[in-house]
Amino acid sequence: MTPPGPSLANMNTSVLAQKFDSLKAYPALPEAVVQALKEKIPGLDDWQLNRINPYAFANDYNLDAQDTIHTFVHAAKVGMFDFLYNMICPQCGGIVHAHQELDQIESDNFHCYICNVNVESQLDDHVEVAFRIHQSIHDLNIDPLANVESYFRYHFSPNYKKSSELLAWIQSTLRGFEVLEPEGSYSFGIRLTEENEHGQGHILQVATVDANSGSFFVVDFNAESPGDELHIELLPSGFTPYEKKVPPGNYIVHVHNRTGRKTGTTYLQPNPIKIVEIARQSPTEVLPFLTARELLNNQSFRELFKIHHLSANLNLNIKSLTILFTDLRGSTEMYDRAGDLIAYRLVQDHFKELTETVKKNNGAIVKTMGDAIMATFSRPVDGLLASLEMMERLEGLNQKWREDGYELGLKVGLNEGPALAVMTDDRLDYFGQSVNVAARVQGLAGSGEVWITDTVWNHPTISEIVTQRGLRNEQKEATLKGVGRPTKVVRLYH
Repeated sequence: MTPPGPSLANMNTSVLAQKFDSLKAYPALPEAVVQALKEKIPGLDDWQLNRINPYAFANDYNLDAQDTIHTFVHAAKVGMFDFLYNMICPQCGGIVHAHQELDQIESDNFHCYICNVNVESQLDDHVEVAFRIHQSIHDLNIDPLANVESYFRYHFSPNYKKSSELLAWIQSTLRGFEVLEPEGSYSFGIRLTEENEHGQGHILQVATVDANSGSFFVVDFNAESPGDELHIELLPSGFTPYEKKVPPGNYIVHVHNRTGRKTGTTYLQPNPIKIVEIARQSPTEVLPFLTARELLNNQSFRELFKIHHLSANLNLNIKSLTILFTDLRGSTEMYDRAGDLIAYRLVQDHFKELTETVKKNNGAIVKTMGDAIMATFSRPVDGLLASLEMMERLEGLNQKWREDGYELGLKVGLNEGPALAVMTDDRLDYFGQSVNVAARVQGLAGSGEVWITDTVWNHPTISEIVTQRGLRNEQKEATLKGVGRPTKVVRLYH
């Protein structure tokens, strides 16, 4: 049963009002989103306030999704919300780990013991970013161990909508749910037969979702008999035994909690072949959610959380990142002709236009280097649209500058590929060959040109945009410094 929404008596409305007053420091925030937060937050129940998906919030109240994300990021900055970084199993939608800091994310992979699979720690789609109401505003009253429904609701992402067929099958394999107190235990009886309808030996799985651990007993006719009792212990490091083969038979299973914490456990008899078969026939619907990659490519997050106390060892995988490099042509000559003060002002005007363009197109400035920038996007199409808008905006500046005898040209390079998010000089940066290629491709461009790699060119809608904008394209192979093989590139120009 879903708890009722928090009454105003339980929500600290004075603190909430203070947070909204703090948001006034950012006058550019869309009023529609801020107003929706004011109206809806007090009426949300504790479950809804525990993990807010900004895409779902935008959809529910007819708001622009990117405006909503930017507003939630600002609201987190003033202490209205906490960030949650949830490691999601793509098979079951289980929240394997929940973190409050980026550098707590597992760097390589994590293991889902419900599905018994390793999952690569990719910021693209395996790390869900949600927002939880700050404790100073409302102290959530959620007990994940109240019953099995609360247990699964708390530990599985609501953005993974399993089909009714899949849910029915999973429920049919569940044999029980028990809450274990520290040093507590429980027992149950179960029959394990030699094989199921798929010719597999039956499996008994005892699992704890909150501690992300499992114990598996696999039926094997040739296995040595352990007697008619099976003992499982939950240690701080997880269940033991992890996996054991047993002959078919009737067993009494004893589960002991040797940790100092209360935990929930389930025991079930899964059929891995059958569940994959049903999942293919009736696939899970994955609703849009904010990913860690999108958050890192959000200009508001970059600006507001640039002094972010993250580990120097941060090293996170992104399988697809669009990287943009720019450079100005003619800036050195302008410094010689106009002097430092005027030239500096013109370069800063250009930076302002580029930053606004990147933010408008769902990207973020990673760093500036002299009069050049590095920016990143979650999608190649956003990077291309930003590149073309940069050209238009610089031409607008040139129309004013030409009156004073000054003119600058912009060169842009764009690449898409895997990258690592790392900390360098107290700044979140990106490392990898994809970044190197983007920088080298920019070096090929002339004034007013955008050069892209074939990974960008082959992305859906890119060639259509090029045609619509009346751009000419020239495809060729280029030898890039530090890249072992020729790179296919496309020159875009008017």
